[in-house]
Amino acid sequence: MKLEKFVKKSISNVPLYVSGKTIEEIASIYGIEVDNIIRLASNENPLGPSPAALEAAEEALKVSHLYPDPEAKDLCSALKEYMNINSEIVVGNGSDDVLEQIVKIFVEYGNSALIAVPTFSYYSILVKMYGGIPYNIPLKKGKNSFSFDVNSILNSVESKTKLIFICSPNNPTGNSISESELEEILETEKVVVLDEAYKEFSESSMAELTETYSNLVVTGTFSKAFGLAGLRAGYCACNTALKELILKVKQPFNVSFVAQNAALAALKDVEHLERSVKLARNGREYIIKRARGLGLKAYDSQGNFVLIKVEGKPEIVEDLFRKGIIVRGCGSFPGLSEEYFRVSVGLEDENKMFVDSLREIV
Repeated sequence: MKLEKFVKKSISNVPLYVSGKTIEEIASIYGIEVDNIIRLASNENPLGPSPAALEAAEEALKVSHLYPDPEAKDLCSALKEYMNINSEIVVGNGSDDVLEQIVKIFVEYGNSALIAVPTFSYYSILVKMYGGIPYNIPLKKGKNSFSFDVNSILNSVESKTKLIFICSPNNPTGNSISESELEEILETEKVVVLDEAYKEFSESSMAELTETYSNLVVTGTFSKAFGLAGLRAGYCACNTALKELILKVKQPFNVSFVAQNAALAALKDVEHLERSVKLARNGREYIIKRARGLGLKAYDSQGNFVLIKVEGKPEIVEDLFRKGIIVRGCGSFPGLSEEYFRVSVGLEDENKMFVDSLREIV
């Protein structure tokens, strides 16, 4: 029996999400010792989680026989205080989980979503998964930075448009949207999903606008600055009506007690967060300066990563792999080519190893 004839058409057209290479993969392919490989591909926190978060996670394991709070009320309250907002908070199994619930609510067959690209590929995957059509709106490319093409976004809105996705700071380009630009887009009265996964590394957050605009939902995560990528905890800020809709469609116990406990402790460890943010900001400036010193195109960034272009060298990612440096090739991102790659900020010695390897290659 062929399963294909029973599969929904929308699922048949969904591409597989491809994550960055693992240390084990690179070790196996290139014959490099695991200890000689550094992973700078997935925008993770090189300092790891707060020690307090680890202790809280361990404590939570003692009650693993109990179901967690399905709404994670304590964590939601702590996030409201952290973000200094009065809007509603919904917690998910990573922000990817929250994003899926939003798409599930608004997108059905034949609807469309506008996506500012190049950006996180999962937005497009989710839209296709639920029968929608993603429309890519290219970013404007400047000398040292990218910017959102607000006019193109506004001109692309139509009756079938259900969602508009904006990632700010944007992955992989590192640019952010301004409040005035976001408000222009919100005036379309379409539901705008603002993904702020990297907001801790930037200068600001737009989450407070959820108190004014009922069509805005702002997502965030504990995977980046808080170093809890492996525990899967994300969230969104939205109005009460949208919260009630998300609670209807999400899985009942989608965030483990371990993840909830660790996230709560991570929010309280301000010192660790500040240290993580400082490391990322200093590291990205170091990488940008050194890359430009080699004559390469390194784009300004407000994330914990830098987008670099090496003209005429599409094999650049492979060359770095051979030296035990794992970066993220950007050839699959709309509007970019194999000459582009994204490097995550690591520890100081890791950043230096990356720059030294890049210098040898170019």
